[in-house]
Amino acid sequence: MKNRDGIQTVSSSTHQLSDWLKDLCPPAGIEIVGAVSLPCPLPHHDQWMKWVEDGRHGGLEYLTREPENRANPHLKNPWAKSILVMAHRYTAGWPEGDKDPSAGGEMSLDGPWIRRVSRYARGADYHHVLLKSMKQVLRGLKGKIPGFEAFPSTDTGPYLEREYAWLAGLGFLGHNQCLIHEKLGSGMFLGVALTNLQLAGLPSPGVPAADALYTIEPRRRRPPTIPPVNLCGSCTRCLDACPTKALDITKGLDANLCLSSWSIEWRGGAPEESAHLQGGLLFGCDICQAVCPWNIRSAERAQTLSGVNEAYNTLPGYEDLSLTDLERISPEDFRKQFKKTPIWRCHPEGMQRNARLVRRNLEEDEK
Repeated sequence: MKNRDGIQTVSSSTHQLSDWLKDLCPPAGIEIVGAVSLPCPLPHHDQWMKWVEDGRHGGLEYLTREPENRANPHLKNPWAKSILVMAHRYTAGWPEGDKDPSAGGEMSLDGPWIRRVSRYARGADYHHVLLKSMKQVLRGLKGKIPGFEAFPSTDTGPYLEREYAWLAGLGFLGHNQCLIHEKLGSGMFLGVALTNLQLAGLPSPGVPAADALYTIEPRRRRPPTIPPVNLCGSCTRCLDACPTKALDITKGLDANLCLSSWSIEWRGGAPEESAHLQGGLLFGCDICQAVCPWNIRSAERAQTLSGVNEAYNTLPGYEDLSLTDLERISPEDFRKQFKKTPIWRCHPEGMQRNARLVRRNLEEDEK
């Protein structure tokens, strides 16, 4: 790791950075970029701390480590003057009435198993794909700003990415706890980069920007004077559709009840008394996003935009596998199929367990 001691501040403006990003982002495939001044008080800091204290993180202990550094990266990095937030779309939205089981649709046991997997996990590992694109943009900025330094992270550093993305103008925070862009929906991967770049023209620390510095599609025709925290209004489709009632309009997500926690993070899988609620979901869950009107509208207008990065398309070879194969998959075959993909996090034992549970649930439904 590069020694960060002695890093000196460099300066520019949001106007100049925006112009540079217009040239650098398209070749790299980065679709949205925003920035936040540091140090920055996080408006939802107390709410997040209470969420952890109440145990709603579902045993995901990495979320409890370095809580203050996670909320304030400036503590360990006093040289940092801004944080850049970048995004890749992994889907162009969910069409209304999506038939994929991962979105709550029905499908027989012999249907394609990959449709039982959350969309974000059907292609290559976003940690690597997004990081590569981010580094390309940052190298370009380094060539334009003498002394510029940046340290990118894709979901692996102690950052509250969604909070910074909201502050950077990439979207609003929805009832389903996702960051939602009014035109692009919530099917986005987020990455952040600490930088020594001091930017003139950013909102005051802790105040969200009305729009990103660069985007393939502006959030609104006329940016609001006061950017919204939430634009869900009285809509509760995501809360109503969640099979386990893991979402609460005031308390947020209870990861103890989330199907993604059960099928990915928990080594023991779903609680036995509730395992039937996992239904035909094999890895992750898209239900709260699939029913969201913002994502449905995003799918309707997708044809006017460029396609999603091909790396996130379903990987070749998956069609050769069946649910039975996954029930019996060996560690060696699991490695061959899923190394460098999000599904790798499940481990072979987890995939076997989930496949058996899907079969059991669907056979019970047929009785």
